[in-house]
Formats: sequence, C-alpha cells, structure tokens
Amino acid sequence: MLEAVRRRARRGHATERGVLREPLTAAQRAEVARLLGTPWDVAGGPVRLQDLGSALAEHGLTVRGFVEALDGEELVDQRALRAEREAAATREVAAVVELMGTVGIEAELTRTWLTEAGLPRGGTGELLDLAERVARVLRRLPIQPPQRLAGLAAAEFANAHALDYREELGRALVRLIALVHDLPRPMRAGRDWRRAWAAAGVLCDGVSSRALALNLPLAGDAAAVRWFDVAPGEPVWVSLRSITGSWTAPTGTTVFVCENPTVLEAGADELGADCPPLVCTDGIPSIAALDLVSGLAAAGCEILARADVDESGFVVVEQVRSAAPAARLWRFDPATYARHFGLTEVSDRPDTGEVTLRHLRDLHARHGIALHEEAILDQLLADLGEFGRAGASARNASTDSTAGGGVRGGGCGDVDDPGLR
Repeated sequence: MLEAVRRRARRGHATERGVLREPLTAAQRAEVARLLGTPWDVAGGPVRLQDLGSALAEHGLTVRGFVEALDGEELVDQRALRAEREAAATREVAAVVELMGTVGIEAELTRTWLTEAGLPRGGTGELLDLAERVARVLRRLPIQPPQRLAGLAAAEFANAHALDYREELGRALVRLIALVHDLPRPMRAGRDWRRAWAAAGVLCDGVSSRALALNLPLAGDAAAVRWFDVAPGEPVWVSLRSITGSWTAPTGTTVFVCENPTVLEAGADELGADCPPLVCTDGIPSIAALDLVSGLAAAGCEILARADVDESGFVVVEQVRSAAPAARLWRFDPATYARHFGLTEVSDRPDTGEVTLRHLRDLHARHGIALHEEAILDQLLADLGEFGRAGASARNASTDSTAGGGVRGGGCGDVDDPGLR
C-alpha cells in the first residue's frame, strides 16, 4: 500500500484522498485491517486514502508525511519535475542561441550544432558554460596570420591542451567551425579536424603523430610522396605534416597493414622494393596512421589488416577498420590461431569480417594465449613475397603498366590464399 502511495505522489496524484486498488492476499488484508480496523477487513473493499489518513492522524501524521518519514526523503512529483527540467533546458538553449548570435552564428546553425552527440544537456547550466567558452574563442577567429592551436589554447585558457580533440571544448568548437564552413564533421583528430581549424586560421601540430610505411605508391604534392619516390624498399616514417596536401594512390592497389615494426622491417630486408605496400601502426594506431589508411581507402585501395591476437590487437584492427570500413583481414582469423597452437576445434571455413573477429575473440578468450605477429613472421613474409611476385608478373605482362610506371611493390596482384580474408 505504501508503494502505491509513492507511485501516486510521483505521478502528481493526491495522497490524502482517493482509492488504492492494489490486489492483496488474505494475510496482507489482515495487516492493513490492524490499522484500519476489523470492519474494513470484513467489508472486502479497496483501501481508501481517507481511511488510511484518519488512522494515521491519531499519531499526528498524514499519509504523505508517514511515507516521507519512513523513506527519509520528500515525495517528488516526477511529472512536474520533468516539466521544470524541460523548461530549464528550453531557457538554456535559447540563451545559447542568443549568445552565439553575438559572435555571428545564425540561430539555425546553432540549433543544428546543439544536436551534436556529446554536448551537455540543457537545463543544468553546463551547456551555456561550454557555449561561453566556445564563443570566447570564436571572437578571435579567423586568425591572420594563422596561429598554432596549442598557442591559441594557451593564450585563451592558460592550457596548451584545452582545445585538443580529447577535450569536450575542442570537439565542440571544431564541429561548429566545420558547420560554419560547410566542411565534413571531424570524427577524430585527423584530416577533417585539421581542415576545419585551417578554415579558421588555426594550424594543428603535424609532426607528433606518425606511422611507419613501406613502398606506398603515392602521387601528389604532399611531402611523403617524394619520400617514397626516393626510398623504394626502405621504411619511411610518415607524419601528419608529410601527408598534408593533395595525394592519392592507384585505385585497386592492395595495401597490407600490420601492428609491429618487426614485420615491416623484415619485409624491407627480405623483399625490398618488391614488397607490396605495407603500413605499420606501431601499436595502437596514431592519428597519422588512421589518416594514412583512410586516405588510401578513399583512393580506392584495398586494405588487408592484421595485428597481434591479444586485447590490444583487437583494438588495432577495429580502429583500422573504422578508418577503412571495407578492409579485409590478413591472417587474423581462428584458423591461423588454431593451427599455430595445435588446436582442433576450429575449421578452415572462410569466415569474413565481423564473424571472423567474433570467433577469434571467443577462441582467444577460451585459451588466453596471445599470438604475436613475430611468431608467424615466416607466414606473413611468405604472403608478402607471393603477393609481390604476382604483382611483378602482372606488371611485366602489361606493356601499358610498364610504360606508366605501374604500382611499385606488387600492388595490383591477387593471391588465392585463405590468409587473406
């Protein structure tokens, strides 16, 4: 009966008048009768709140007061509370729209920005606080001559990292800038992130993030294009700065992606300029690695990805596939894992994509043994060598491809190998 009173109060209904039509057992009716009196028990009717209030009044209590005393907290009308919160949210959103208008952002654009996932909810004051900090920076934009992002953050907030992508302020601000300039929404601190900031006269750090690569057949005006041209067969560290600008790769080029530098260096040692294009994330992919893979995928390259079979390796592959959603797996499958450890419960069925990853995760969880890339290095090198030879044969057979320079490192061949899924 008391829980029924609580529900009525939370819905904004009266607690001192009305009827509680809760089903009661004989034992429960006997308990209520001890308070309301034997005639109520015999009558067999529902509990009237007036009767309950009369009985409690003898002890100086109302029905609501009795429940609040038991619970130690006030009974709140949740409907009224929700209405109050909604009204507060509406007021705060209106304040944000008005504030953004003072820095030249149209109301419709501001309302679109406010639909961004991750922004604070209106009604708590946090949204307006964030908007005030965003407006503080917008008043200085665009900056001429361009200023570096860390310097802008330090000048405005005495914190060089205040506008980093991992900070709520940095993400909120750059996405509003992208909206204003009709640019792609930055999903991470990559190419779209730098492009949006550049539109506002702000330069991002381009040298801290890097990735290792071999024999990438790039074309364009980015610095990395020249580096690969003059260093065939040699590992090259690629920074964000070096892939800023326009660059592309031949459509259909197959690019292998691994986690550990040992694989890439062994490919350079064993195959040199004949090694197929290879990118190494060097652990969890950096922004440069994801930007590079994303750009290659956008150019029409086929990405074959793998990593260590351990928890970090699964993160590596997931992030690579987020940058290149069509990426296939390279010996990152249950069959490879099972063969290496002599397990018999896994078949060689040609699983692909999410199914393969789920089965591999389950297998790794059951056995708890990591399979590092170095442990199957011979297999990986054999794949690269076979792929490179197939690509070389295809180039030699094509006069047009030879005349045009082809795809260095066997990028256009194909290998009918169960390791390439």
